[in-house]
Amino acid sequence: MDASIGLLVGSIIGLIVLSGFFSGSETSLTAASKARLRTLAKSGNKNAALYEKLLKQKETLICTILLANNLVNVLASALATTLLVKIFENEGILYVTVIMTLMILLFGELLPKTIALFKADIIALKISPIFNFLTFIFYPITRALNFLVVILIKIFGIKTLEKNITDTQAESEEELRGAIELHSENTKEKNEKEMLKSILDLDDVTVGSIMIPRKNIYSFPVNISYEDLLSRVKSTPHSRIPVWDKNPENIIGVFHVRSLIEEKIDKNFSIKNVCIKPWFIPESASLANQLMEFKKKKEHFAIVVDEYGEFLGIVTLEDILEEIVGDIDDELDVQKIRKKIKGVKQKSLNKFDIQGTVSIRDLNRELGWSLPDKNASTIAGLVLHESRTIPNIGQIFQFYGFKFEVLGKKNNQITLLKISKI
Repeated sequence: MDASIGLLVGSIIGLIVLSGFFSGSETSLTAASKARLRTLAKSGNKNAALYEKLLKQKETLICTILLANNLVNVLASALATTLLVKIFENEGILYVTVIMTLMILLFGELLPKTIALFKADIIALKISPIFNFLTFIFYPITRALNFLVVILIKIFGIKTLEKNITDTQAESEEELRGAIELHSENTKEKNEKEMLKSILDLDDVTVGSIMIPRKNIYSFPVNISYEDLLSRVKSTPHSRIPVWDKNPENIIGVFHVRSLIEEKIDKNFSIKNVCIKPWFIPESASLANQLMEFKKKKEHFAIVVDEYGEFLGIVTLEDILEEIVGDIDDELDVQKIRKKIKGVKQKSLNKFDIQGTVSIRDLNRELGWSLPDKNASTIAGLVLHESRTIPNIGQIFQFYGFKFEVLGKKNNQITLLKISKI
């Protein structure tokens, strides 16, 4: 009798340990850093590779863990009932309910899951081979259980996996943004954080938001003389310049300064002969797609047009890169002033005189503002959009926590604004 009681006690303890193992495993396998383990897998870590394999069959893995955990819990409770009924007879049922609930809750759930949560990566690596084996052993049962679950889900009319895949993909970007927000705030790491956030934003920003507008573009007429061309090239820092025919909106080519060196010039010189074909892109193209197109075509310069084919402006590879890393100045930028200064004059701590053509994205980036740039790309455009009118000089508007006073206007265009934080 004593030997059988000892065997039962030992079996119950062993089963509770197994219950804790399966509970902790579930936590560690789901809480482990997927990015870190994927890096380890790519570097040749076999256990990390097994972990990735398990993640690809997550439903089977979870079903295996739950099946094994419930089996050991039920078996432990059954053995405890047998033991305590032998000792206390009918009162043993009450004792086993209280004791096993506490034992399983404490040693089978809370303690192992807490430990697994703090050591998720290490534990996940160690147990991946074990669960790779267990998922294989339990596969027929888990397959049948998953089949039943799918049937029940269809009976209850719940939309599942296909829809959830899209939701998960959307959530993954939010997870990345959350991880970036946890980044430290010293100067170096703050810059890195802003760069990472800018990369994630590339898909949501269009070339129309960052392009150089038509009125600010330096261009050449097609009938320009060689002498005039040389004079203008010397006075501009730009290496690629649009060429127009008849009117500045009719772009027929792009002149590259390098062609002056490569081409033989004679008295019958025509800039049209040294121009390259312009590459037209829609203003609605995302920066992410345009960056890939620049890489694919090995181009650095594109002409932006609207839905009617009207010339709106230009965008360059450098413009997109500046959205990621901030303003780029090189040795040719002799006439270029940094964006955070150009068109912006600070009058006091929270008061600024700002030219209407200044980009909202540049203001948000450099001044830490959060003005919306979905419906307008410039600060003047934002005032026009929000006011729903063409304002007069001296008119004041308030929105998004700022006060906007129109200081300058040319024809129907706002040229200068005084902006104050409210």
